[in-house]
Amino acid sequence: MGAWAQNSSVVESLVEEILATAPQMGRSELEASRKPREELRRLAHLDYVRVMRRTLGYHEMRAVLGEARKVWPNLNRAQLRSPAPGQYAAIASGLNVHFQATPYGGPEGMALRGFYVSKLGRMLKRPLIYVNTAHHPGAVSATFCHEVGHYVTAKLLKPESDEVHFFFGSAHYQHLRDPLELAADAVVSLAAYPESLARTIFAVPWNWGLVARADELPEQAFIRIRSHVKELCGIDFGGALPIGQSFDYLAGMIHYAKLRWALLSEYDL
Repeated sequence: MGAWAQNSSVVESLVEEILATAPQMGRSELEASRKPREELRRLAHLDYVRVMRRTLGYHEMRAVLGEARKVWPNLNRAQLRSPAPGQYAAIASGLNVHFQATPYGGPEGMALRGFYVSKLGRMLKRPLIYVNTAHHPGAVSATFCHEVGHYVTAKLLKPESDEVHFFFGSAHYQHLRDPLELAADAVVSLAAYPESLARTIFAVPWNWGLVARADELPEQAFIRIRSHVKELCGIDFGGALPIGQSFDYLAGMIHYAKLRWALLSEYDL
């Protein structure tokens, strides 16, 4: 057996091992993902500017953007389109990252979106990205972008130890208190809403006051965001999706949009 095949076998075994322990390793996130309506209510009314000030500083965010542009040079400059399914592995290979994309049929079902693993001693010499392809292709694209965001932020924010970062759907509120997760989400937001688009969707009248905030999305902004997500990712809500997925993706849409609004309002990105 060649070195490549041996390495592939090790990675596949590691992915299976991590998936088997997902309920224990990501317990708090998994629990949150089981309450999508509660998640939606929290996200809809939360001021993301206030959250971001506590979790992710201006200079850190600027550094994240600069590092992410080594992967996507036009990030925040032009609209990034979802890669074709076959392109994910090529992107990961260019980053020297292990990659696996398979449907996940474990007991958590569609709650799991993916995970990122930093190097694990002798077992894993390179980081690992896994995405659950049982999800809608648009959701898979957002998950891949989030996990690459971990690759980017690990270089800058330097986690204290090797660890697994699980991404469970409808657990975005959990990310708001974690600089590593929030930075990875910021990369997704910048990819989905480049600056020129963000300035048209999230324009704020001067009479709203001088203190930046990103709380309740105006109705017109929500309509434009939903239309943009449908055009960009092919995701719409209602009868076309199972109710659990609709709530999951709707929570993600609100989260990434409000995070993008906060990045524009507070950091002028």
